[in-house]
Amino acid sequence: MYHGILVNLSQRNRSIFRESCIVGHKNFFLGLLVLYKIEVAPQYLDPLIRRIQANMADRVALLHREFYCHFYRDDELVIVFRQKLFRVTTDPGTWSQASAYGRSIGIARSQLDFSPCRIEDESF
Repeated sequence: MYHGILVNLSQRNRSIFRESCIVGHKNFFLGLLVLYKIEVAPQYLDPLIRRIQANMADRVALLHREFYCHFYRDDELVIVFRQKLFRVTTDPGTWSQASAYGRSIGIARSQLDFSPCRIEDESF
């Protein structure tokens, strides 16, 4: 199974969360920002990624804002942006192109840590 981290604000239509297998969540800012940990079988990963990308928001209220989500299993890490996808490993040394792309679309370097990216590192 793949685990993924998906931010509530990243999706225009929030029904995607009801349709996903949520195995954990973490609230921030009085629940305005929620990180969902979802679980997906390998055969459903690519269709889910396409749905997430098609539904990904490009703004919060009136502010332009880009998002990403990521999925991981064993040593595989899949980083999903609205218009681009990166398949790398859980080794941070393989993340440079994904991080550079994220920065190029306005995501802060500090938010491009793709954490957690191993089941052992999960805290929720």
